[in-house]
Amino acid sequence: MGLAERKEREKNELRELILMKAREIIIREGQNKLSIRKIAAEIEYSPATIYLYFQDKDEILYQMMQKGFELMATSMEDIYHESSPTKRIFLIGKAYIRFGVENQDWYELMFNAVSPMNHIERCKSEWGPGIAIFEYLVSTCSEAISENKLTTLDARILALQLWSTVHGLVCLANTLRLTIVDANCEQGKECDLLDKTLENSMLSLFNYIV
Repeated sequence: MGLAERKEREKNELRELILMKAREIIIREGQNKLSIRKIAAEIEYSPATIYLYFQDKDEILYQMMQKGFELMATSMEDIYHESSPTKRIFLIGKAYIRFGVENQDWYELMFNAVSPMNHIERCKSEWGPGIAIFEYLVSTCSEAISENKLTTLDARILALQLWSTVHGLVCLANTLRLTIVDANCEQGKECDLLDKTLENSMLSLFNYIV
């Protein structure tokens, strides 16, 4: 390996270390406690070194958000091969809910944190994998509309409706609000109410029975 390649590898490794330590701090202390100085102390570098890799804390959180979307996309890879678009929508919904309740720290950063979106607004960064997942849902909704002959529906609005449903379920589960409806939902990922609500949505929209 040449000198240039080694330096590039070391640069990428330090960049990944910064992101990893930032995530550890968020898990341990919460997102509001994250700072460039704390990350620098964790990796035993000066804050100035971190600024060579990231513009500010918002950009660090933005890059972490991107990683979260990549993980979510990977968790859905097997679903893309499902031939029926209606069933594919159901499987996407299940995978989304499962990812959200099993990866609460990632989910909070991806969908409920302000800082990453501050970076997008200021730097005009693309939402990348996040919008790719949504656009895939839109195209699948378009196929499902044709399959079920629901020509009065708009694919993009339908995708937003479905996203709103699963996002709401994940947020209710992660904040334990579902216990108000069902006391057995104290642990969100073990709550049958999540699947049953998704199944009812599929029945209402597509007359799809699981």
